[in-house]
Amino acid sequence: MDKCIFCKVVKGEIPSYILYQDDMATAFLDINPVTSGHILVIPNKHFRRIDSIKDENVMKGLMNAIIEMANLLVKSGICRDYTVLQDNGINAQQDIMHTHFHIIPRHHNEKVQFHLPTNEKESSENSLNHTYNRLKSTKSNY
Repeated sequence: MDKCIFCKVVKGEIPSYILYQDDMATAFLDINPVTSGHILVIPNKHFRRIDSIKDENVMKGLMNAIIEMANLLVKSGICRDYTVLQDNGINAQQDIMHTHFHIIPRHHNEKVQFHLPTNEKESSENSLNHTYNRLKSTKSNY
C-alpha cells in the first residue's frame, strides 16, 4: 500500500521511534500518545483488519511483539499495568486501515478511561444462548 503511513514506517520511509522489528512485526512509539510510552504494534505486511490475517507466522509474530513490548514497558518502569487495544473497521473507530495494536500504559488516578457499559438486553440468558448457538454453528461450517 503506497499511501499507508504504517507501511512507510515498516519500510523506513518516514521517521519513527521503532522499538522492535523482525520479519513479521514492527513496534514503535505512537506520535499521538494517550500516555507516555504508548506503543503501536503492526504486522509488516499490510492487512486492513485482524480477521484478514490467515498466516500463522504473522499471527505468532504479532503476539510475540505485543508481549515483548508489554514486557519492555514494565521492565523500563514506565508502567506496571497496561491496556492492549485493537479496532477493526470504521464502526469500531479504526483510524488507520492497517491492522495495529495499541499498548497503553495505565496508572493509578489517571485521566484515561475506557467505559464499556453492559447491554442489559444482550446479557440476558436468552440472548447469550442465541448468540452462542449462532457462533457455534458458524464455527463448525468453516
